[in-house]
Amino acid sequence: MSNTELKDALLSGCPVEYGEIRYRCVSEIVYRCRAGKIVVTAGLLDKNGSCLVYAPAAKVNSIQEETA
Repeated sequence: MSNTELKDALLSGCPVEYGEIRYRCVSEIVYRCRAGKIVVTAGLLDKNGSCLVYAPAAKVNSIQEETA
């Protein structure tokens, strides 16, 4: 996800996917400086709301909710 998409996901609380696993939402965005470059990491909240997984922002995908 781009920075803009990640911020939108954070504010909307929509579900996301990382490594073929679905997460409840993006709970936080972390910016770190590594070797003079900014690295963006997303904190993903699991379905139970009990675990936070940190993932590279570029590997996180939003999930379109199906309306039936």
